[in-house]
Amino acid sequence: MKRFLQRFIGFCGVGGAMTLASMLLIALTNEIFHWHPQASYVFAYAVTLLFSYWLNAKMVFHSALSWKKLGAYCTTYLSGMLLGMGLLKMAIVGLPQCNATLLNYAVIPFTFVWNFSLVNLVLRNKAKNHDKKGHRS
Repeated sequence: MKRFLQRFIGFCGVGGAMTLASMLLIALTNEIFHWHPQASYVFAYAVTLLFSYWLNAKMVFHSALSWKKLGAYCTTYLSGMLLGMGLLKMAIVGLPQCNATLLNYAVIPFTFVWNFSLVNLVLRNKAKNHDKKGHRS
């Protein structure tokens, strides 16, 4: 349980930094460049994806980098992005008068929980999840 909490807190830190970067990119692309909200959402995900993989693998999960894990990590975030795009589309249709940037921001908590759940499965270092007595922590 302690390792799980450490991973969750670390993931929150990396996620927080990447979320801020994504929010800045979304605001820039929506408010300055007037991109479609879903295009800005995809762009923000793509820009921060590789950096978040590296930070999470190295600093949070202490996991070796590999193409297989990168593929699974990208698949996780793609599924989170699709979830977010679906939620965003529902919000755009259901709340057409709302600011596009705020609607983008509103999907973040849902995709955050989704992504942690799957990244934890992809990057957790199984060899380090056992204590000295062989029990899982």
